Amino acid sequence: MVKKLFGRKKETDLGVKTAGIVSTSVKNATVDNGIFFFEEDGQIEFALESHLITDSLVSQIILELEFSDIEVSPKIYLDYGTGYSEENTVHLGKLGGRDQGYWSGYILFPSILTSARLDITEAKAQIKIGSLIAQKAPVGQFIERLLALGNAAAANLVARKAAAAVGYLEGYRSTTATQGEIQSYALLAAAAMHGVHANTSDTSAADEKYLSYISLTEELKSADLLHMEAQYRNWTHRPLLSIIMPVFDPPVHLLQEAISCLQAQVYPNWELCIADDASRDLNVRQLLSKLADEDARIKVIFRDINGHISEASNSAASLASGDYLVLMDNDDLLPAHALWTVAYFINKNPNCAMLYSDEDKISIEGFRCEPYNKGKFDRFLMYGHNMFSHLGVYRRDVFVQVGGFRKGYEGSQDYDLTLRCLEMAGEDSVVHIPHVLYHWRQIVGSTSMGAGEKSYAFEAAKKALNDHYARCNYPLEAIDSSVPGVASVRTLSIDRPPQISVVIPTRDGLDVLRPCIDSLLNYADPLMEIVIVDNNSEHPETFEYFSRIKRDSRRIKIIRSEEPFNFSRLCNIGVENSSGGIICLLNNDTEVIAPGMFERARAWLSIPDIGIVGARLLYPDRTIQHFGVYTGVGVHGIAEHCYHNLQDSHHSNFSKSKLLQQFNAVTGACLFIRKEDYISCGGCDESLPVAYNDVDLCLSIREKGLKVICDPDIRLLHKESKSRGRDTTADKKARLQRDADLMLRKWGQSKLADPFYNPKFKKNHATFTIDPYPAELPPWKANHTKQSDS
Repeated sequence: MVKKLFGRKKETDLGVKTAGIVSTSVKNATVDNGIFFFEEDGQIEFALESHLITDSLVSQIILELEFSDIEVSPKIYLDYGTGYSEENTVHLGKLGGRDQGYWSGYILFPSILTSARLDITEAKAQIKIGSLIAQKAPVGQFIERLLALGNAAAANLVARKAAAAVGYLEGYRSTTATQGEIQSYALLAAAAMHGVHANTSDTSAADEKYLSYISLTEELKSADLLHMEAQYRNWTHRPLLSIIMPVFDPPVHLLQEAISCLQAQVYPNWELCIADDASRDLNVRQLLSKLADEDARIKVIFRDINGHISEASNSAASLASGDYLVLMDNDDLLPAHALWTVAYFINKNPNCAMLYSDEDKISIEGFRCEPYNKGKFDRFLMYGHNMFSHLGVYRRDVFVQVGGFRKGYEGSQDYDLTLRCLEMAGEDSVVHIPHVLYHWRQIVGSTSMGAGEKSYAFEAAKKALNDHYARCNYPLEAIDSSVPGVASVRTLSIDRPPQISVVIPTRDGLDVLRPCIDSLLNYADPLMEIVIVDNNSEHPETFEYFSRIKRDSRRIKIIRSEEPFNFSRLCNIGVENSSGGIICLLNNDTEVIAPGMFERARAWLSIPDIGIVGARLLYPDRTIQHFGVYTGVGVHGIAEHCYHNLQDSHHSNFSKSKLLQQFNAVTGACLFIRKEDYISCGGCDESLPVAYNDVDLCLSIREKGLKVICDPDIRLLHKESKSRGRDTTADKKARLQRDADLMLRKWGQSKLADPFYNPKFKKNHATFTIDPYPAELPPWKANHTKQSDS
């Protein structure tokens, strides 16, 4: 039925694939199943989803037009609070190399955008829209596009784009003084977009620094091929790798590219197992039949009935005879060294049951981007997103034992499979390959474009997670987070909850101590005690305060220590005088700002392999003071806080800045630990009186086989070290160096090396920046030191 849409509606179902947009309405058009019958001046109005507004400097719009009965020139009018105008207009550019018509453009400053209006044509037209997508544009990619760093004509290009923006502003020189703030923002946005979208013939569309790293490490020379061949001959195990590929009506040229990349693999011992899930496109069946006839390594099964991806994947797996199954989508790509590298790591880890690699994306424009450089496998990070895929490799016997893929989990069937295999094989059998072995193609309809593309996949992911929690008897529940496609964890109540003793060392500092204690009492917990360890306080008002609060003798103890300041010693004294089964080490300059802190800590520490639970600490301006510690990183090579000074609301590093996860260490400014574990590892090392004592405690706990996690929903303010000041004087710097030297002697570089920090990253600071000149090249390179150009 054709629905009349003349006039504006509050919300209209466009009948096409959308992501990242809300409040859609259509004017001067009728629409039927994605076909728009535009009258003159037909329009589609929309707004951006909240996560794009709050978390993006730049958003990218991608429009897919399947057909049109006239030539079109789509553009988007932007309302920055001053209404629509030609000045605030983005003309979408056509993306080349595609069978269908993809158009793209960038919206700057979405945080001040009121609404947007898409005009595809001003004339009457019949147009089939395939999709309308808004997604966050990586700022690094955007800057590279703007500046074309590394391009031979970079200076000229920058000058032309800057001149375009400034030239645009020149036309408004006489009116800017009389304009208000809103008009000025709108004018600035218009000028910036005018420069960004200025036509240039040599605009770079890629991160040149990443491409340089790729060139150094991934371009295979003849010496590399000889090296890989020699390694292959020396291996005791040359596993047969079975690539599992479900197929249903993919673009034929992308399917051909996917299969061709396998045929170009250096590693010879593989087979491709394809299940065609009753594709309607006869060209797909013809291509698969032809390739199977030509290449004995390609096995194909044609299903009579479409069963969706889980059943199709199981059909493909039924063809496999290999030692390991390798999952691959029918439109993605593997580099030529991928399978060789998988076999290399299997030989290094002969008992492994599961392997996974780093990954990146192939943008809709065709360039490599957004590398996800991962760390050691972390099931807690899995509770937020699927950090295992891609490339995912499973030992076939484990796959068979868990029953393969399960129907009803389509869209996250590999997520569900990974969790079930993990439970059977154990985390020690999971191997991380710290190299990009999978190129995930960004096409409309894929979650690589944005999590909003497949909401059903996220629902299946939450279902898989909740099944996992139930099977493992964890008091946890997967729920929505503030960002589409990313899960949060709700903790559930536990039986016989233990008392928690909050140990707070202090010396005077009543201006910070009082709000700290008040916040604990405001978020009152019936099984909480506060143990204040007073280290030589002198001020009368401090003693008056102590006299008043210690009347609450059931909840508050005050222990006097007249020894010289030693934070480790003070913590140990507090623990010795505590009654709780769980200890919370807490700085006196913190404030609780979120409810449920103790309930969450109890739930986590009811899980046997968790040893320490850390918190998310914010400065008063709501930037991050602490969310985990990476070791073997930083100026002294001992430890450094990650995400320092990042806005609390910002999602960085594939949302890891906001997700529950493991770390090698967390800060002792707020740290939960079972009292028995604290005592068994000797408590805080008193030879570290100020710095690194929390890192040392965490490393001791991890050496016992327990895990250290950081929970983003345990949230506090932290005024950071106000009681002792910053380490800026010569004496304090010398003391910090002494403590660093002690840590290095005690643990050594090998134990300080952080498994959760990708080895490709620079070690000078925890900024997740790839080292462009790695000291050690990947295993497929002939030389594992800096390679010559020969």
